[in-house]
Amino acid sequence: MIFGNRNVVSSIWDNRATIKGVKKAVDDRHITTNVEYDLVKDEPCRVVKKSLSPGNQSFYDEVRYNALLLIRNGINIPKGVNIVITDVNGNKATYQRASGGYSNYSTHQEVALIYDEKA
Repeated sequence: MIFGNRNVVSSIWDNRATIKGVKKAVDDRHITTNVEYDLVKDEPCRVVKKSLSPGNQSFYDEVRYNALLLIRNGINIPKGVNIVITDVNGNKATYQRASGGYSNYSTHQEVALIYDEKA
């Protein structure tokens, strides 16, 4: 029955997630730099927007809201990574991981995200 539930839940996942990690690397000049790499690429997922904040009356308007990422269990999402979500229309949005994943569900894990962009 668990596998049936997993198929039902994942059937509504119409977004794709690419999780970008950072690791230290030494270049040919022996300088340590941070290099971005893909932990997971094009993983089916769903983003649920929890709250939208009203616009800010300033020189530029901010688009900021909290969201929840629903993604399969077994993916270790480290703190501080960027997560690029591609929706069904091909639009991309970059989120930051805000909390550890809650993976006590048999079908998926939930990860709190923050979207923050200057419009």
